[in-house]
Amino acid sequence: MTKKLLLIFLLITFFSHAQYTVKGELQRYQNYPWMILYGLENGQQDYIAYDSIKKGRFSITIPNNQSPGMYRLVYDVKNQASVDFIFDNENVELIFNPLQAEETIQFTESENNKVYQNYLKLTRAIQDDLDSIQVSYFQAKDKSLVKQYNLKRQQLIALQQEFETTTEGKLAQHFIKASAKYYEKTLFLSPNEYVSSIKTHYFDAIDFNNKTLLNSTFIHDRINVFIFYLNTAEDSDQLAKLRKEAITTVIAKIANNHQLSKDVQEGLLYGFANLEDTNMVNYVLNNYFKLPKEFQDLNFVNDIKGQLRTSIGATAPNFSWNEKGTSKELYSLKGAQKYVVVFWSSTCGHCLQEMPILYNYLKNNAEIKVIAIGLEDDQSTIGWRNMILKYPNFSHVYGIDKWKNQTAKNYGVNATPSFFVLDAEKRVLSKPENVKELKVFLDKK
Repeated sequence: MTKKLLLIFLLITFFSHAQYTVKGELQRYQNYPWMILYGLENGQQDYIAYDSIKKGRFSITIPNNQSPGMYRLVYDVKNQASVDFIFDNENVELIFNPLQAEETIQFTESENNKVYQNYLKLTRAIQDDLDSIQVSYFQAKDKSLVKQYNLKRQQLIALQQEFETTTEGKLAQHFIKASAKYYEKTLFLSPNEYVSSIKTHYFDAIDFNNKTLLNSTFIHDRINVFIFYLNTAEDSDQLAKLRKEAITTVIAKIANNHQLSKDVQEGLLYGFANLEDTNMVNYVLNNYFKLPKEFQDLNFVNDIKGQLRTSIGATAPNFSWNEKGTSKELYSLKGAQKYVVVFWSSTCGHCLQEMPILYNYLKNNAEIKVIAIGLEDDQSTIGWRNMILKYPNFSHVYGIDKWKNQTAKNYGVNATPSFFVLDAEKRVLSKPENVKELKVFLDKK
């Protein structure tokens, strides 16, 4: 009898364990097929579940083992269009226009999200008023503006304290505290003083070791705003100077959190490499190498350097291969007006779609020479040898060791297929994402 009662108790406990859902409605839903739920951890997306969007609606059950934190709903995978929400062991319901998600999102269920959204709405309204008063004071040193400013400033302080108090014990409080914006007690006489104050106090409310903030994108988003939006200039030299100063400030703020510093700096390296900004990449690298050795990813650094070696206008890295018993190298090739270097793999599904299109497009074009580098390993070599027979007009290079292949590293290749268009002197003209972009580039030349 005792065992039966224990079993019944366990079953009741199991079935009474709450399961939560996130439901939503997309206004003007544009026939998005899926809503995908991700958890955010250390700023990264971890897949959890999905649901089909039917007539603009979706409903996803959040598994019992999911921890409270910030979560993300992705509805447009191609463009990574998404909305974020707080999950703190409660159901979440929301409605938004996917074409203007951030401006239109409304939470109809979930105390955490409703209170945080209300906090942002009310505080931003007062902040806008304070900023407007400050701008007016630059133009006319009217003493009546000082009184207005002080009243609004006190309203903002009181509102901040009220929300921090009423959200005690709620996950939303972490974000509310970190969102507090500092305003000086007195108005500034010049815009430069005002901007300087904003920069000085920008990170005052943020705890860079707060796990809840770190597991969201909150800190990364604030850092990006500080570097790229608060530090701007039309002159390129001045812009670089301001961004270097901003990066130095950020690195100093997060110096004791090596993992965060690594993530932030790698994000900056990736972004500046995509912009082919060698100056800024080198500046960030100088700081990156000051991290403890265990936080330095040398493979990542080599990829970044490879991307810079193939920046537009640079001479592409040389490489050699054996073709039908003859030794060849890129720099010695002659007779073509342009060269297309493509890194692919016989085990890459996307490559198997793109390569036939590329071949049919260029097989009869004597002015453009294609060098196809197959990134392969021992298991895929036979398949590669059979597959290249379909493309007899290409020069084929066996890329030994796949991702560890030195030529791939020199070119900064981290995905297949990757395309590089070179001129007759082997200077990089373009790095199209796919054959469609390649065609557009070549057809207009």
